[in-house]
Amino acid sequence: MSFSDPNSGNDGVLPYSSPSEVCTSETVGAESILLVDDTIVLRERMAVAMQSRGFRVTTAGNYDEAVAVFSQSPTDLAVLDLRMPGRSGLDLLRRLLEIKPDCRILMLSGFGSIPASIDAVRAGAVNFLSKPADTDDILSAFIRGEGQNVPEGGLAFPAPSLARNEWEHIHRVLSDCGNNISEAARRLGIHRRSLQRKLRKRAPEDPKTPGADDVFEDDED
Repeated sequence: MSFSDPNSGNDGVLPYSSPSEVCTSETVGAESILLVDDTIVLRERMAVAMQSRGFRVTTAGNYDEAVAVFSQSPTDLAVLDLRMPGRSGLDLLRRLLEIKPDCRILMLSGFGSIPASIDAVRAGAVNFLSKPADTDDILSAFIRGEGQNVPEGGLAFPAPSLARNEWEHIHRVLSDCGNNISEAARRLGIHRRSLQRKLRKRAPEDPKTPGADDVFEDDED
């Protein structure tokens, strides 16, 4: 679906920053972009920001919608959410490249993971970003990502710390439970209070950053 005029006053659209002097459709070298995310508020907010930077914007909420709109009107760029109801962002990435091999695609994930980033780039994505990512982050990644290749064995990506793996797993389970803390605690096999304490922690820093291993301390139920 094409995104409507940003001045139309859509309910639920969050404020967005002024267009960057650097990251615009002209500097990225593209005129159109497809945004695919099952969270409508985030999708609409990003669409407003992309349109303000000179892009013709289309949006979709899942694999089937994205394939339908892209087949009808292929875009120069695409930003895909990795985890969506139904078929995944990786499946969609492969399908879009079948339709338009020169489409430049960026993968986003709320659960940044090293294996997922390697899979996305090897499947044809120009880059991979963890959420939250603002418009300038995304457009800068398109510029940086041109010609990017993953070395054999993915040696460019350091192994994540145990703390980072734990944080990602907890938030993935919580998302699968619809943010129901009691159900997530049950599935994780820990006390609800312990889970709440862990959820108050910030995400661990990137691997090899001092102090990352201390983010999650052992909890006693």
